[in-house]
Amino acid sequence: MNQAKDKRQMILDIAARIFSRYGYGKTSLDDIATEAKIAKGTIYYYFPSKEELFINVVSEQARTFISEIQSKLDEIKGFEEKLSFFMQAPITYICNEMPIWLDGLKSIPFNYKEHFEQYRTLNRYKMLNILTGIIKEGIAEGMVSDRIMAERLCEVLNDWFLLGDLSVMVVDFEGLLQRIERDHDLIMHLILYGIVKRG
Repeated sequence: MNQAKDKRQMILDIAARIFSRYGYGKTSLDDIATEAKIAKGTIYYYFPSKEELFINVVSEQARTFISEIQSKLDEIKGFEEKLSFFMQAPITYICNEMPIWLDGLKSIPFNYKEHFEQYRTLNRYKMLNILTGIIKEGIAEGMVSDRIMAERLCEVLNDWFLLGDLSVMVVDFEGLLQRIERDHDLIMHLILYGIVKRG
């Protein structure tokens, strides 16, 4: 890594800590510059605005998040276990590790909403691809009916259970995590087996 990349990464790392500590609205570039022991102009050299810096921080966290989800899935054997992990892990991870992502949904200025939505759409597409792969694995294992349209099922699961809908605004992280823990087993049972008694 060259010196410019090192400095850019240092700014991103410190910005992530400050945004996480104070939230998007209460964080200033002066706060980040002071913490990084650099001039504010140095931040502007790499990032033209606070909004651009914030989106870069969130994008980097999302790359790490998706990489960690995929690595964990590669270690898990079997369709049911993979689906169960995937249905719980993203929201838990976001609430615990990426609170600034959720803060950004509420706080980023209107003129950056479209840019932020493009970023969200890209990451939603990546997550849907991972989930589609899991469902297709279930079809290949004979666990899921081959009459199920994998891509459509994944869209439904994403929109209803994985907060894929932008209109869902999460402010109570602790309450959301408690709901996930409470309802996860029932949701998995409904997805995998339905409600019809068999045998």
